[in-house]
Amino acid sequence: NRHRDKRTRLVPKLQLVRRLQHYGYDPVVAMQVYRLIEWMIALPEDLEAEFLQTVETLTKENEMTYVTLIERAGHARGHAEGLVEGKAEGSVEGQSKTLLLQIQRRFGPQPDAIARRIQAATAAQLETWLLNILDATELDDVFRD
Repeated sequence: NRHRDKRTRLVPKLQLVRRLQHYGYDPVVAMQVYRLIEWMIALPEDLEAEFLQTVETLTKENEMTYVTLIERAGHARGHAEGLVEGKAEGSVEGQSKTLLLQIQRRFGPQPDAIARRIQAATAAQLETWLLNILDATELDDVFRD
């Protein structure tokens, strides 16, 4: 293997990161791919600073976030999990708003209790209710499970 010597791994590792940034992956996906690259292509400590400096320059050029050292400390995992949770919460919030708008459009203005029920619902309940409203003839039909 021509890269058995860790010192020769810097160039191919940087090439992979450049390509990863070039393709413009979602930051969460990019971090997962980068995690794999880092696991597969370890560098000696004295080359890590050079690698990080080059990646910082690339990041500024491509406006892509790079968080490797923080990730090693475990912070990036929390960030990625937070992004996933945030997306899930945003999805549930969007579904709640959509369902409430559909109910108001189909059945007219509703009491605040209906909005609270919808806001307290799980993602699975919201999905069911969003499908139920398509066939509902009265409000109670929407909330059947």
